[in-house]
Amino acid sequence: MALAERAWRDGVLTSAAWLRDRHRDQLEISAPTTLTAEQFEGLLVFMQALRNWPQSPDFPDSNRRPVAPSWIIEQTE
Repeated sequence: MALAERAWRDGVLTSAAWLRDRHRDQLEISAPTTLTAEQFEGLLVFMQALRNWPQSPDFPDSNRRPVAPSWIIEQTE
């Protein structure tokens, strides 16, 4: 069960990383950003929660996983 939860976490981190990278790239080239500053902060907080998930006392209960901000689904479709 723990291995499956780590695999889930790793997959979600990988799928979120491109949003972080795109935002950072847009800032670096002084382009308009797709994410707002608040969304970017929420993304980073979510990614940190994913990194911390295996150390949580609730791990590996899949019902207690970190919850992504709702707007992430719109960005990843």
